[in-house]
Amino acid sequence: MKWFFAITEQTLSNDPDHGFIDCIRAAVQSARENTTLIPHMVFDGNECDFTREMRAAGVNVIFHRLHFYDRLLDAQRRLKPEWPNYIFTAAGAFMRLELPLLEQEDQYVLYTDCDVMFLKDPQVEFCKPEIFAACGQFGKQDYYVDMNSGVMVMNLERMRRDLPAMVDFLCDNLDYVAGYDQELLRIFYNAQWSPLSARFNWKPYWGVDDRATIVHFHAAKPPAARHLLDDPAYREHDHVFHAWRHWFFQNPAGYGYYVPQWEKYLEKARQSYQPGVVSEFDALRIEE
Repeated sequence: MKWFFAITEQTLSNDPDHGFIDCIRAAVQSARENTTLIPHMVFDGNECDFTREMRAAGVNVIFHRLHFYDRLLDAQRRLKPEWPNYIFTAAGAFMRLELPLLEQEDQYVLYTDCDVMFLKDPQVEFCKPEIFAACGQFGKQDYYVDMNSGVMVMNLERMRRDLPAMVDFLCDNLDYVAGYDQELLRIFYNAQWSPLSARFNWKPYWGVDDRATIVHFHAAKPPAARHLLDDPAYREHDHVFHAWRHWFFQNPAGYGYYVPQWEKYLEKARQSYQPGVVSEFDALRIEE
């Protein structure tokens, strides 16, 4: 099954807290070791050392910018002028809505955010949603009241038909949507999506579960969680960091279990990268 994730060059160059480059490295390494997924990175930016590294790791790199980038920027300036930096995050967050335009062969694909770790092969081929399937966000069974778009099985044929209307609605109602892709999907589809079991979007603040298939570092990213594991007082009085601290301390043991695993995948990814070299195994996967 094809797996897609997306990032922008702007995000990678201005990323003080998330560590998205390392998040992607660990995600790809864990997928290579534990799954049969075929990885695709949608990248808004120019060819660079990181895109070459991803290609060497067997990732299909697709250079693309939102087809409605200018319309969205205009909507932000008209309807949410108090959000001057909105487009920088939106350019990456809404990229999942572009998959119906970018992928023309397969009807169903897996999309994840960059901050995931694959512990098992998802094998979600059984999941053929009418629109998309997703898990809950902060609660394990909050499939409909608090859907999280960080892991989705997407029906590209259906979402391709809906995309023009969805973009029109977003750009006409950005002040009402007041968010990114997740908020748009919640409003536009009004809980008509399909539920996906929590093990496919497992959060460390839920603790440890042997059934967890995809671990999603939804709040504190692993580099930040490592700081908190080593020093619980880390950024204690930083209001920007408050939410991440809150969710970390819901279950420090969960982070203590999953972060070291993430660090091992990251170290393997760093050690295995040789500029200009693509392994025979990965070359075969790319051809598939």
